[in-house]
Amino acid sequence: MQWRNKIKMDARKTIIDNIYEALRSDINRLKLKPGEKISEAGMAKKYNVSRAPVRDAIRRLQQDKLVLVKPQIGTIVAPVSLEKGKDICQVRLLLEPYAAEVAAEMITNEDIRILDEQFDFLESITNKTGENQKYIFKTDNILHRMIWRLCGNTEIYQIIDGYKDEIHRIRLATLKLADRTVPTEEEMRAIYKALQQKDPLASRDAMYTHILNLKTTVEEVLAEES
Repeated sequence: MQWRNKIKMDARKTIIDNIYEALRSDINRLKLKPGEKISEAGMAKKYNVSRAPVRDAIRRLQQDKLVLVKPQIGTIVAPVSLEKGKDICQVRLLLEPYAAEVAAEMITNEDIRILDEQFDFLESITNKTGENQKYIFKTDNILHRMIWRLCGNTEIYQIIDGYKDEIHRIRLATLKLADRTVPTEEEMRAIYKALQQKDPLASRDAMYTHILNLKTTVEEVLAEES
C-alpha cells in the first residue's frame, strides 16, 4: 500500500494507530503548524486509505487536545497556548524539584551510566555539527522520565505525563522564538551532575532553576506578543 511509504510503519499496530502517531508527531514537531487545517479527504489520499481510519485518528488527536473541530471550518491544529504553558510550568515547579530530590537518593549506578552515555553523545553531536536541538529534546526527555520513575510517585508521573504533548510543543515554540538552546543544555547538565553526585538538594535546586527559566521565557514571549 502506498501509505506505508509515507509514514513509518509499525506492522504490530493498526492503520489507525500509525496514522494517529504520524499526525501527532507532525503536530508536536510543528511540521503541522498551529491553526493549519487538516483535511480528512487530503489525509486519506496521502496515506492511500479510506476516510474512516483518518477520522478515528483525528478523534484521538481531539481527545489529546492537539486538534480542534470547528463548525463550518473543519479540523485545525490546536494553537500553542503559551498562557497555558505558564500554568503548566507552575505545576512543574511544585512537583519536579521534589521528584529530583528523591531521585538523587534513589538513583543507581546503572541509571548514572545511562545518563553518562546520553550526555556524552549530546556533547559529541554538538562538537561535530553544532546542531543539537533534536538531541537536546531527546536527552531532556530521558532525564525527566528517569527522575519521574526514580521518585517512585506514580501520581507525579501521571500528572506531568498528561501534559507531555503540550510541554513538547511549548518547549519547541519557545526555542524557536527565544534563544534557549544553550541555556537549556547547561541547565540539564546541572541536573545531571547533581544526580551523578547523588546530591538531593543540588538536584532539587537545579531542577527548580531549569523549570523557572522556562517559565520566565514563556512569560517573556507572551509579553512580546501582547
